[in-house]
Amino acid sequence: MKPLKTDLSIFKKFNFKNPPVGVKFLYYRPEGIEKLDKSMPICEMIKEAQQRGTPFYITKENENCAGKSALGMLDEPPPSSAGSGEIGVKLGIFEDARANRKIYQQQPKMASGIKYVIFSPLDKVTFEPDLLFLMATVSQAEIVMRAMSYSTGEIWSSNMSGVGACSWLFVYPYISGKVNYVVTGMGFGMKSRQVFPEGWMLIIIPYNWLPIITQNLKEMEWVLPSYTDGREKFMERDKKIKAELFKESQNS
Repeated sequence: MKPLKTDLSIFKKFNFKNPPVGVKFLYYRPEGIEKLDKSMPICEMIKEAQQRGTPFYITKENENCAGKSALGMLDEPPPSSAGSGEIGVKLGIFEDARANRKIYQQQPKMASGIKYVIFSPLDKVTFEPDLLFLMATVSQAEIVMRAMSYSTGEIWSSNMSGVGACSWLFVYPYISGKVNYVVTGMGFGMKSRQVFPEGWMLIIIPYNWLPIITQNLKEMEWVLPSYTDGREKFMERDKKIKAELFKESQNS
């Protein structure tokens, strides 16, 4: 496991209410980290890491929902009524089984090979994370997402389904290499289990984006004057800049 080289300290500047959590997928058992001593859905392990304050790792035995299947930790899918789509009908989420099945057919899933997953709050991360989870207010999320596009022009996108959130939180960012964000309280399982309070922005940054976002956060202005000067001053500034650009274009 590669030691941490990316400087993630810039995220401490946000003073998030709940600390960011680094996640690492492994084939080999990690050394020097304790195994989680209970079982829970993988989405709740983010909350567990935030509250525990120390790193831990899990195996498939620690995960008691659909996360171990989404991560490819099972040799073969367990027999379940979920795949038929009937469970979503019984729970009142879908009108009929075909609607539920369509969700499952579109969810990303990892190839087999992952046996261990590490979860660690930011200040205890000693490894290069595969994913970094941020739980942010809307204003904080705007800064993070703007940092993604600041030097790249990358479009923001959110991918989520009403059920099977673990696929979109853990698998999709990892295999696609794309930053994902969701609003807490909109996923059936997480809402029913009361994993997170509603209305927060949960941002998942994959490893390939961490160097870009951290560097841009160091360079860019976080709170733009246009956000704090009020509507009238913004309109005046906008009009002035447009006039200056027009004049430059006429003289070029």
